[in-house]
Amino acid sequence: MAAHTKVIVAAALLMAAALMPATPAAGANDADRLTAAMHLAFVGHDGAAVVLRVRDGKLLAVYNPRILAHRLATPGSSIKPFTLELLLRKGLLKRSERFACRRGLTVAGVRLNCSHPEGLRPFDAVEALAFSCNSYFTEAAKRLPAGELEASLRAAGFEEPTGLMGGEANGQVVSAKSMESRELLAIGAAGVEITPLELAMAYRRLAGWQTAPSAAQRVVLEGLGASADYGLARAAQPEKLKIAGKTGTASNPGSAVTHAWFAGFAPREAPQIVVVVYLERGRGSVDAAAIARRIFEAWGSR
Repeated sequence: MAAHTKVIVAAALLMAAALMPATPAAGANDADRLTAAMHLAFVGHDGAAVVLRVRDGKLLAVYNPRILAHRLATPGSSIKPFTLELLLRKGLLKRSERFACRRGLTVAGVRLNCSHPEGLRPFDAVEALAFSCNSYFTEAAKRLPAGELEASLRAAGFEEPTGLMGGEANGQVVSAKSMESRELLAIGAAGVEITPLELAMAYRRLAGWQTAPSAAQRVVLEGLGASADYGLARAAQPEKLKIAGKTGTASNPGSAVTHAWFAGFAPREAPQIVVVVYLERGRGSVDAAAIARRIFEAWGSR
């Protein structure tokens, strides 16, 4: 191991005690391994990451607590699972219904470029989530009654501090005043700002769906697994551990610079941990997903 890498790992291990709360079921080796993996993965990046235990929501490892608790940012496509579940649960959308991607889509002056491959057939619900097709979600969002999406996102915890750290910022969901603003809200491009901790707790609840999923929840879970298998979250999939997850890329109002998200859980069928990665600059499917993979690999090497 190169000398500078040894220094980074040693520093990460020394910081683990300061960053970690007591978690009886997660031994010191788990905490050290996860924390060291985070510090190595974030070399050259500005951002934050958190690992939660699904069973009780305890923090297992954190990187950059200040950003985790205080940074409010648009979540981008990382909230699409919640939009899709609402549409399916309300009977406004069928799993098998297909929408073609309009790659030149613009909504309220916001250019919504899809990053999935061109030439794919129209997407059903699972494929749309796996490939994060903006056309699918903005078109389906037109069917939502006024206020339904906002209420659903608030119920998911996107306006509540998690209680995991002191002095957390509160996320905000703004009521959509037009059809176009509802479309942007549905894909996390505008009208909502959350902290990484809020996203982590929301995905912890989502991971809990695996216990006894409803029909709508089953579709969402399948889509998250497909995202890791062949979709935009595939860069987060380690070789020896099946995960489920979603990436997100968004920009702040008035800025062309994008920030990046990954949120997901493992093992896929019986989740034990949730991982959320946030980067101040980058793309979710490339940058945030790659960091998440290193965290999942560290946990899977136990």
